[in-house]
Amino acid sequence: MYESKFKTGFTISEVLITIGIIGIVAAMTLPSIIADSRKEATAAKLKKFYNTINNAIQFAKADYGDVEYWMGTPKDSTYQENLDFAKLYLLPYIKYNRYDNCYESAVCIYMTGGGMFAFRYDKNGGDIFYFVDGKYNPDASINQIIRNVFAFQFNKISGYLPDGGRMEESGIKTTVEPYSMNWNGTYEDLIYNSGRGCNRSRTSKMATFCTKLIQMNDWKITKDFPW
Repeated sequence: MYESKFKTGFTISEVLITIGIIGIVAAMTLPSIIADSRKEATAAKLKKFYNTINNAIQFAKADYGDVEYWMGTPKDSTYQENLDFAKLYLLPYIKYNRYDNCYESAVCIYMTGGGMFAFRYDKNGGDIFYFVDGKYNPDASINQIIRNVFAFQFNKISGYLPDGGRMEESGIKTTVEPYSMNWNGTYEDLIYNSGRGCNRSRTSKMATFCTKLIQMNDWKITKDFPW
Protein backbone atom coordinates (compact mmCIF):
# COMPACT_ATOMS: atom_id res chain seq x y z
CA MET A 1 0.00 0.00 0.00
CA TYR A 2 1.33 3.41 -1.03
CA GLU A 3 1.95 5.85 1.82
CA SER A 4 2.24 9.55 1.04
CA LYS A 5 5.36 11.29 2.21
CA PHE A 6 3.44 14.56 2.68
CA LYS A 7 1.55 15.50 5.83
CA THR A 8 -1.56 17.68 5.76
CA GLY A 9 -1.42 19.08 9.33
CA PHE A 10 -0.49 22.65 10.34
CA THR A 11 2.76 23.51 11.97
CA ILE A 12 2.81 25.28 15.34
CA SER A 13 3.98 28.50 13.72
CA GLU A 14 1.10 28.40 11.22
CA VAL A 15 -1.40 27.85 14.01
CA LEU A 16 0.02 30.75 16.01
CA ILE A 17 -0.09 33.05 12.99
CA THR A 18 -3.71 32.09 12.35
CA ILE A 19 -4.67 32.72 15.98
CA GLY A 20 -2.89 36.06 15.85
CA ILE A 21 -4.82 37.11 12.75
CA ILE A 22 -8.11 36.06 14.32
CA GLY A 23 -7.23 38.06 17.44
CA ILE A 24 -6.47 41.18 15.41
CA VAL A 25 -9.72 40.91 13.46
CA ALA A 26 -11.69 40.37 16.68
CA ALA A 27 -10.04 43.38 18.32
CA MET A 28 -10.99 45.53 15.34
CA THR A 29 -14.61 44.39 15.04
CA LEU A 30 -15.62 43.72 18.66
CA PRO A 31 -16.01 47.41 19.70
CA SER A 32 -18.29 48.01 16.72
CA ILE A 33 -20.38 44.95 17.56
CA ILE A 34 -20.70 46.05 21.19
CA ALA A 35 -21.66 49.60 20.17
CA ASP A 36 -24.30 48.34 17.74
CA SER A 37 -25.72 46.09 20.45
CA ARG A 38 -25.94 49.01 22.90
CA LYS A 39 -27.62 51.18 20.28
CA GLU A 40 -30.25 48.52 19.61
CA ALA A 41 -30.86 48.03 23.33
CA THR A 42 -31.19 51.78 23.93
CA ALA A 43 -33.59 52.29 21.03
CA ALA A 44 -35.69 49.32 22.17
CA LYS A 45 -35.93 50.74 25.71
CA LEU A 46 -36.97 54.14 24.35
CA LYS A 47 -39.71 52.65 22.22
CA LYS A 48 -40.94 50.54 25.15
CA PHE A 49 -41.05 53.60 27.43
CA TYR A 50 -42.88 55.60 24.75
CA ASN A 51 -45.56 52.91 24.53
CA THR A 52 -45.74 52.41 28.31
CA ILE A 53 -46.17 56.09 29.19
CA ASN A 54 -48.74 56.66 26.47
CA ASN A 55 -50.75 53.63 27.55
CA ALA A 56 -50.77 55.14 31.04
CA ILE A 57 -52.02 58.47 29.66
CA GLN A 58 -54.85 56.75 27.80
CA PHE A 59 -55.99 54.95 30.96
CA ALA A 60 -55.85 58.21 32.92
CA LYS A 61 -57.87 59.96 30.21
CA ALA A 62 -60.59 57.35 30.62
CA ASP A 63 -60.78 58.24 34.32
CA TYR A 64 -60.17 62.00 34.27
CA GLY A 65 -61.07 63.29 30.82
CA ASP A 66 -59.10 65.33 28.32
CA VAL A 67 -55.41 65.84 29.06
CA GLU A 68 -55.67 69.51 28.09
CA TYR A 69 -57.34 70.38 31.39
CA TRP A 70 -55.17 68.38 33.79
CA MET A 71 -52.61 71.11 34.48
CA GLY A 72 -54.80 74.14 35.03
CA THR A 73 -53.25 77.56 34.58
CA PRO A 74 -49.75 77.25 33.06
CA LYS A 75 -47.02 78.05 35.57
CA ASP A 76 -43.69 76.86 36.93
CA SER A 77 -44.56 74.13 39.41
CA THR A 78 -43.05 73.05 42.70
CA TYR A 79 -41.92 69.52 43.49
CA GLN A 80 -45.04 68.95 45.59
CA GLU A 81 -47.29 70.09 42.75
CA ASN A 82 -45.49 67.78 40.34
CA LEU A 83 -45.77 64.93 42.83
CA ASP A 84 -49.51 65.53 43.29
CA PHE A 85 -49.93 65.46 39.51
CA ALA A 86 -47.92 62.25 39.18
CA LYS A 87 -49.84 60.53 41.97
CA LEU A 88 -53.14 61.30 40.27
CA TYR A 89 -52.42 60.87 36.56
CA LEU A 90 -49.28 58.72 36.20
CA LEU A 91 -48.36 56.49 39.11
CA PRO A 92 -51.62 54.49 39.28
CA TYR A 93 -51.15 53.39 35.67
CA ILE A 94 -47.51 52.28 35.55
CA LYS A 95 -45.35 49.76 37.38
CA TYR A 96 -42.70 51.42 39.49
CA ASN A 97 -40.54 50.73 42.52
CA ARG A 98 -40.22 54.18 44.06
CA TYR A 99 -40.04 57.90 43.39
CA ASP A 100 -38.03 60.83 44.74
CA ASN A 101 -36.95 64.40 44.05
CA CYS A 102 -33.67 63.73 42.23
CA TYR A 103 -33.20 67.23 40.75
CA GLU A 104 -34.84 70.65 40.85
CA SER A 105 -38.64 70.31 41.03
CA ALA A 106 -38.87 67.07 39.06
CA VAL A 107 -40.47 63.87 40.32
CA CYS A 108 -38.15 60.98 39.44
CA ILE A 109 -39.96 57.68 39.01
CA TYR A 110 -37.93 54.45 39.01
CA MET A 111 -39.72 51.90 36.88
CA THR A 112 -40.02 48.18 37.50
CA GLY A 113 -37.70 46.40 35.10
CA GLY A 114 -35.24 49.29 34.84
CA GLY A 115 -35.11 52.85 33.64
CA MET A 116 -36.19 56.06 35.34
CA PHE A 117 -38.10 59.08 34.14
CA ALA A 118 -38.30 62.57 35.57
CA PHE A 119 -41.52 64.56 35.22
CA ARG A 120 -42.26 68.23 35.78
CA TYR A 121 -44.45 70.91 34.24
CA ASP A 122 -43.95 74.63 33.83
CA LYS A 123 -45.58 77.52 32.00
CA ASN A 124 -44.98 75.77 28.65
CA GLY A 125 -46.37 72.38 29.65
CA GLY A 126 -44.86 69.08 30.72
CA ASP A 127 -41.29 67.83 30.31
CA ILE A 128 -40.29 64.19 30.71
CA PHE A 129 -36.70 62.97 30.67
CA TYR A 130 -36.14 59.23 30.39
CA PHE A 131 -32.87 57.89 31.84
CA VAL A 132 -31.97 54.59 30.19
CA ASP A 133 -29.62 53.46 32.98
CA GLY A 134 -32.05 54.60 35.69
CA LYS A 135 -29.70 57.23 37.16
CA TYR A 136 -29.50 61.01 37.23
CA ASN A 137 -25.88 62.15 37.17
CA PRO A 138 -25.41 65.93 37.45
CA ASP A 139 -21.75 65.59 36.47
CA ALA A 140 -22.33 63.52 33.34
CA SER A 141 -20.39 64.42 30.20
CA ILE A 142 -22.07 65.31 26.92
CA ASN A 143 -21.30 61.82 25.58
CA GLN A 144 -22.90 60.19 28.62
CA ILE A 145 -25.97 62.42 28.37
CA ILE A 146 -26.48 61.72 24.67
CA ARG A 147 -26.47 57.97 25.32
CA ASN A 148 -28.53 57.99 28.51
CA VAL A 149 -30.95 60.93 28.71
CA PHE A 150 -33.84 61.31 26.27
CA ALA A 151 -36.37 64.14 26.25
CA PHE A 152 -40.13 63.91 25.76
CA GLN A 153 -42.84 66.55 25.99
CA PHE A 154 -46.38 66.41 27.29
CA ASN A 155 -49.26 68.85 26.74
CA LYS A 156 -47.02 71.65 25.45
CA ILE A 157 -48.91 74.89 24.91
CA SER A 158 -46.52 76.84 22.68
CA GLY A 159 -44.05 76.28 19.87
CA TYR A 160 -43.45 76.81 16.17
CA LEU A 161 -45.24 75.49 13.12
CA PRO A 162 -43.22 73.47 10.55
CA ASP A 163 -43.06 76.56 8.29
CA GLY A 164 -41.52 78.60 11.10
CA GLY A 165 -44.66 80.48 12.09
CA ARG A 166 -45.51 80.98 15.76
CA MET A 167 -48.49 79.20 17.26
CA GLU A 168 -50.10 79.42 20.67
CA GLU A 169 -50.76 75.69 20.99
CA SER A 170 -48.58 72.91 19.69
CA GLY A 171 -51.41 70.42 19.18
CA ILE A 172 -49.71 67.77 21.32
CA LYS A 173 -52.47 67.37 23.86
CA THR A 174 -53.24 63.70 24.20
CA THR A 175 -49.92 61.86 24.15
CA VAL A 176 -46.35 62.00 25.33
CA GLU A 177 -44.13 62.66 22.30
CA PRO A 178 -40.39 63.10 21.68
CA TYR A 179 -39.37 66.66 22.52
CA SER A 180 -39.84 68.97 19.53
CA MET A 181 -40.69 72.37 20.98
CA ASN A 182 -39.48 75.13 18.61
CA TRP A 183 -38.44 72.54 16.00
CA ASN A 184 -38.86 73.92 12.48
CA GLY A 185 -40.11 70.59 11.12
CA THR A 186 -37.03 69.60 9.12
CA TYR A 187 -34.81 66.57 9.62
CA GLU A 188 -31.73 68.79 9.46
CA ASP A 189 -32.93 70.96 12.36
CA LEU A 190 -33.13 67.89 14.59
CA ILE A 191 -29.37 67.54 14.12
CA TYR A 192 -28.02 71.06 13.61
CA ASN A 193 -30.25 73.24 15.79
CA SER A 194 -27.78 75.27 17.85
CA GLY A 195 -29.68 75.01 21.12
CA ARG A 196 -31.42 71.63 21.02
CA GLY A 197 -29.92 69.71 18.09
CA CYS A 198 -28.69 66.14 18.42
CA ASN A 199 -24.98 66.90 18.10
CA ARG A 200 -21.99 67.62 20.32
CA SER A 201 -21.43 71.24 19.31
CA ARG A 202 -24.72 72.81 20.44
CA THR A 203 -24.98 75.47 23.12
CA SER A 204 -26.72 73.22 25.69
CA LYS A 205 -25.68 69.93 27.28
CA MET A 206 -29.20 68.59 26.82
CA ALA A 207 -29.66 67.35 23.23
CA THR A 208 -33.44 67.48 23.49
CA PHE A 209 -34.07 66.68 19.81
CA CYS A 210 -32.24 63.32 19.95
CA THR A 211 -35.38 61.39 20.88
CA LYS A 212 -37.27 62.85 17.92
CA LEU A 213 -34.37 61.94 15.63
CA ILE A 214 -34.57 58.31 16.75
CA GLN A 215 -38.35 58.25 16.28
CA MET A 216 -37.98 59.71 12.78
CA ASN A 217 -35.72 56.75 11.96
CA ASP A 218 -38.36 54.21 13.02
CA TRP A 219 -36.97 53.96 16.56
CA LYS A 220 -33.48 53.11 15.38
CA ILE A 221 -30.18 54.79 16.22
CA THR A 222 -28.64 55.46 12.82
CA LYS A 223 -25.33 56.93 11.65
CA ASP A 224 -26.84 60.45 12.04
CA PHE A 225 -26.92 59.98 15.81
CA PRO A 226 -23.73 61.23 17.59
CA TRP A 227 -23.16 58.02 19.53
